[in-house]
Formats: sequence, structure tokens, C-alpha cells
Amino acid sequence: MSDKDKTSHLFKQVERVDHASLEFQPGWYNKNEVTAFSPTAGAKMQSFAGGKMMGVWVTIEPNVDYPHHQHPHEQLGILIEGALELTIGDETRLLHPGDAYAIPPYLPHKARTYEEGCVVFDVFSPPREDYRR
Repeated sequence: MSDKDKTSHLFKQVERVDHASLEFQPGWYNKNEVTAFSPTAGAKMQSFAGGKMMGVWVTIEPNVDYPHHQHPHEQLGILIEGALELTIGDETRLLHPGDAYAIPPYLPHKARTYEEGCVVFDVFSPPREDYRR
């Protein structure tokens, strides 16, 4: 181990934390157990939140045009299954599993699926109150 490795945050003393003082309580989630909701036809979402971030599994059926929209939240996403044509601002790309994206707050974006539909995992900051379940 080099001297640089020894200064890593991973090697610093770990202190106990009083759970009652945490901003939110830790949670464990499984996609098969999180309640789904549908914000638009052809799509279902399953969300969970921490204090300043929200994770959302987004399942979009085949051949769906997901509406052009914008919101005040920062959004990061990664395509898990299928394919998704995503337009962010004026740029459009066809995403495949493992492709990821970052969308700044308020920038308009839209999506489209083809024959296979898709599953995306999105992260929003701050959490979207309209997606809390």
C-alpha cells in the first residue's frame, strides 16, 4: 500500500453515529416490491428517496412517445434493459444497456421506445415530490 492510499477516506477512523440524528433513516428496496405508479400512458415508475436524492425505476412499454417535459430537478439515468431514443435539449441519441445521461434542471427532454421498450434507473435531486409514494 502506498502512502497516498493510507490518506484515502477509506482508511480513516469510522465513528459511530446516533441513528436518531440522521437526516433520514436508511432503507433497503427491491424493484419487485416497490409500489408502481403511472405518470403517463405506457410508463410505470417505482420510487424511493433519501434526504436529497430520489431513485426511480422507469419501465416504458414498447413504441411509446414519452412526452416532452422539463422540471427543476437534476436528473441522472442509466439504461438497464432495452433501447431508448432520448432527446436532451436539441441532441438525440439511441441508448442501449449501460449508456447513461445527465440532464440539468429545466432543460427540456423527451424519449421514445421501439419494439422492446426499456427499463431505466433515474436519480433526481432534489427528490421529486410528485413521485413520492
